[in-house]
Amino acid sequence: MSISIRKTAKKTIAIIGDGCAGWSLAARVDRLSADHIELFKKKDNHFSHSWGFWQMPWLSDAVSQSRKKWNKWQIITSDGSVEHHSVNHPYCSLKSDVWIKSCKQKFLSAKTKTSITEIPVCRTEKNVLITSEQKSDFDVIYDSRPPVAKSNILLQHFRGLEIRTTKPVFNPDVAILMDFRVSQENGIHFMYVLGYDEYTALVESTFFSLSPHPSQIYETAISEYLKTVFNLDKFEIIHNESGIIPMGHVSRVDKNPFLLAIGSNAGAIRPSSGYAFCFIQKQIEHFTSHNTNPTSPHKRYDLWMDSVFLAVLKSNPEKAPNLFLKLAKSLSGDAFARFLSGDARMKDYALVIYSMPKWLFICHAFRVLAGKRQRITR
Repeated sequence: MSISIRKTAKKTIAIIGDGCAGWSLAARVDRLSADHIELFKKKDNHFSHSWGFWQMPWLSDAVSQSRKKWNKWQIITSDGSVEHHSVNHPYCSLKSDVWIKSCKQKFLSAKTKTSITEIPVCRTEKNVLITSEQKSDFDVIYDSRPPVAKSNILLQHFRGLEIRTTKPVFNPDVAILMDFRVSQENGIHFMYVLGYDEYTALVESTFFSLSPHPSQIYETAISEYLKTVFNLDKFEIIHNESGIIPMGHVSRVDKNPFLLAIGSNAGAIRPSSGYAFCFIQKQIEHFTSHNTNPTSPHKRYDLWMDSVFLAVLKSNPEKAPNLFLKLAKSLSGDAFARFLSGDARMKDYALVIYSMPKWLFICHAFRVLAGKRQRITR
């Protein structure tokens, strides 16, 4: 089949990908100076996910569309627990399909001419996108396709079930962000429980390890947890979701220097936590408001602290529950939300550093530094 070469308008922009970053940028197209903006996507194959984040100034639109907000949340281990409270920064849960639908409506109703092409991009050559049917040249190309994870890094992988019960067992006032009272034999493992009401909750089995597990591992863990903690052995599964998030260095999926990477492809995932939605919005809000190219939404100091923390977790996975508990105990609810949202104050950093085992972190800090120096000299 021959491929046609399409001539484009004078000022054109392309967005590759229809995930969180692609659609979040698409919703802000009127801030971009262009005659025509085209979004390239695969045919609809999206599975709805739940995105969690704390309310922050740059997330007001997302907060207004949230399914639920919690002013209280917990970190639980076999040795103790912490319950945080925050009025200023509640924890929010947003359904991905709700967000994407809203972004799509804004994109299609924008003043700028827009269009959607349901043909995946096969490859790029400088400022040209090549699909199975045509070549198209653009003045600017934003690439939101998933990045390539570096080998031998920790992955956050999970499977979640939204369930409904016939008896009231969940606390809709408190979100459980981490409950480590589960088996740790297959990696760092915790449960994430969002009670939407007394009968309905999202329950996720989450691991930090070098590779994902078969689905049965997560589902068995969820069933055992519900039986042990909630005395629940019968429930209806409303929805299921799963995912794999790299926790560390990632590489752009396409090395073409003409492309402007955004979202996870531009390192928007917070390495130590896997939180992405908050930072994708922060990144896109910043560069579309200031008319600049996309940059990392993370502070250098946050990335440095994350690299050391991840090195400790990788070498000492058995210490993970206690380390997360110490971190949570060192901060108030507001400070904890700020710290994990990349908006920490100097006092927050000091409290976190003071709470961690000094010698363990100093040793790994030197190892991280040594590793960076080796990469530079190669």
